[in-house]
Amino acid sequence: MKFKSLLLVLLLAATFQVKAQQPTLLPQFTFFKLDGKAFSNKDLKQGKKNLFILFDCTCEHCQREIKSLSANYAQFEKANIYLITLDEAYIIPQFFNTYAKGLNTKPNVTVLQDKNHMFIPAFLPSMYPAIYLYSSTNKLLVYNSGDGGIKKVMKVINK
Repeated sequence: MKFKSLLLVLLLAATFQVKAQQPTLLPQFTFFKLDGKAFSNKDLKQGKKNLFILFDCTCEHCQREIKSLSANYAQFEKANIYLITLDEAYIIPQFFNTYAKGLNTKPNVTVLQDKNHMFIPAFLPSMYPAIYLYSSTNKLLVYNSGDGGIKKVMKVINK
């Protein structure tokens, strides 16, 4: 009987996890800048929308979306852009040199590493790239996974 109850609880938990939605308020996080310094919610620049993009350097979808972000950068100048990856630091500059030269050096762009694997359990993305636009009051405005997220965000970013 205990086994059946435990099995039912695990099944229900799995069902709720599959149907989990992205957080409507910006989750608490700690990522790391490429120089190794910690970066958390308290380090966010206030008064602007915050764009978070989870990417992988080897992901073709991510490469296209970051390239699109770079090509349309002028529309994102008034937002804070946080590009988060699980990749090792040595591969990240090559990624930007190949797909978005100079994007990582823009004043409102911060590249972060998720060394503690916090992004996925906190933000609940369904696939790469995962794109989240939060308002200046940390409310979710846009979520997209996979291709087309930059175009979706461009419709909302300057409203």
